[in-house]
Amino acid sequence: MTRRGLTLMVRSPMTIAMAVFMPIILLTLMSVSFGKMVLPGASLAGYVQYAAPVFVVMGVTFGALGTAVATLEDRTSGFDDRLRVSPVSPVAPFAGRIFADALRNAGSVVVVMLVAVAMGFRWHNGFGGAVLYFVLPVVLGFGVAWMMVAIATYVDSVETAVSSTNALLLLLSFLSTGFVQLHDLPGWAQPIAAANPISHVAQAMRGAASGGDYAGDVMATIAWAIGLTLVCGFLAVRGYSRRP
Repeated sequence: MTRRGLTLMVRSPMTIAMAVFMPIILLTLMSVSFGKMVLPGASLAGYVQYAAPVFVVMGVTFGALGTAVATLEDRTSGFDDRLRVSPVSPVAPFAGRIFADALRNAGSVVVVMLVAVAMGFRWHNGFGGAVLYFVLPVVLGFGVAWMMVAIATYVDSVETAVSSTNALLLLLSFLSTGFVQLHDLPGWAQPIAAANPISHVAQAMRGAASGGDYAGDVMATIAWAIGLTLVCGFLAVRGYSRRP
């Protein structure tokens, strides 16, 4: 199933473009346009050092829209019907797709960070911190992919899946500390940003790159990934099993 997911992904260039080129464009444009507004007195490299994590995470999370679309396409193309009459676990089609997405996400992180390094980003926390920096967004993306699969299992059209998940991901991205510091957000948005998984993974990645106290954010990121996997995985399999 993972091999099939990778094959379909290669045949769908827009899926790869969403995960790679969109965050690169946002990283470049927003760093040049808004960097000095968000961090007055900081250089371009200083803002890239701060904001690169959220652009990496956006590539991972918005790339997961392709997971929802692919899940719906399997339902409408008759592929699911073939699986239902075969001795295949109901978890296997979802897990295979999500493992393929994890490999895509790892590639997306590498490409986006190559651009960030060219713009001045640097790691100052050793090899272990650099490894953690690359692993954390892939871990969170694994949980987000299960959420996408669960949503796609219960909706009936690609348009509904994309519009609902796109709106949710945009809210999570902008109501976070990914682009601006927590105290720069409106008062009503600060509690939301503090609990937001994207805030946690962005803070953890900054700590992994530059040092400091970031263990709590690492644990929160892992907890969100596990929670999304367990809850959304259960809902996805339940919806799949109950669908006629």
